[in-house]
Amino acid sequence: MRREEYQAKFGFALFIASLAMFFLAGMVGFVIISFARGVRAIPLTNIPWQLILGTLLMLGVSVALHLAVANVRRERQLRLRQWLWTAMGIAILFIVVQTFGLEALLKNLEGSLLAQDRQPQYGVVFFLIFVHALHVIGGMVFLRWVIYHAYRDRYDHESHWGVDLCALYWHFLDIVWILMLTTFALTSHL
Repeated sequence: MRREEYQAKFGFALFIASLAMFFLAGMVGFVIISFARGVRAIPLTNIPWQLILGTLLMLGVSVALHLAVANVRRERQLRLRQWLWTAMGIAILFIVVQTFGLEALLKNLEGSLLAQDRQPQYGVVFFLIFVHALHVIGGMVFLRWVIYHAYRDRYDHESHWGVDLCALYWHFLDIVWILMLTTFALTSHL
């Protein structure tokens, strides 16, 4: 492994570890608030459907990037670029759907302002989803950088760590998203 590639992968691993700790801390905070005395659970019906649809879109981005990696390993440059653009299109759709989901969540929060017992939970849920969306936007910037280099033929079957790291980042975002929604759903039944 070349030094540049090693440094990029090591730096990326540290970055993912720090993001994992941040999201874990947020989820622990949500669970603590959920179990606090006098706080009623958020009914699962109050989680907007757009957030559930977002899950399918996130998985779609990961599938497209997985196929991009598979194609660059086989030196299929055109297919690589097509799958990268497909991933970008799905990511943009995710942001649009997520925006409507956050708007619906804010409306739910507005409706429960009088119900003081749910405010902390909604605040943490909104914050975590918003921060996740910001990381998705960061992932789109990373993906655009990969697309830029793909059009300059910087990737081949031997050197494609940019595509690999981009795909790993999106897989990480998938895992965080699924764990967040699962945690929200499980605490809604307590």
